[in-house]
Amino acid sequence: MNKLFKIFLTINATSWVVVVFGIKEEWAIPPLPAWAFSIFLLLAPVLLSGISVFLTLFLSKDFVENCDEIEEANSAFLPVYLCYFFVGLGVEKYQHLIFVYLMIFILTYVAQASYFNPIFLLFGYHFYKLKTSTGARIFLIIRENIRMAKVVNLSNLRRINNNTFISWRNKNESVNC
Repeated sequence: MNKLFKIFLTINATSWVVVVFGIKEEWAIPPLPAWAFSIFLLLAPVLLSGISVFLTLFLSKDFVENCDEIEEANSAFLPVYLCYFFVGLGVEKYQHLIFVYLMIFILTYVAQASYFNPIFLLFGYHFYKLKTSTGARIFLIIRENIRMAKVVNLSNLRRINNNTFISWRNKNESVNC
């Protein structure tokens, strides 16, 4: 399940190359005009990202506490995603798109950088880099704003990998941040 989820997250994160290329090339599926299909292309990554947030429910549970350092990372990865738009605009042929997309997909999957998905920002998530009191470095995806590292006590996280966690909490559960 974890590998499939990581592949799904990587598709979510890198799909913008295909979306931008499709809009630029005015893809259409009859009887839909190109503008209507462009709207579908724009909504597809949002829908896939929503599904990936739901799928985190099935990942293993974990917790984080006693952090020494915290750094907000909402904008740290944004330049990477802007590059995806430029790549989508710069690719001229379908064959080139396939080759370039596969390269980006593989590099993103191996680097495990796919967990920052800017669509999560639209869903109200924030991204943080944490350092625990034991020295572990963690990438945290959470809806709450964290202000001070010492008060971080998150008990209902889902583990994406050894360094990346996403919050999943019940409506009646509180978070100390």
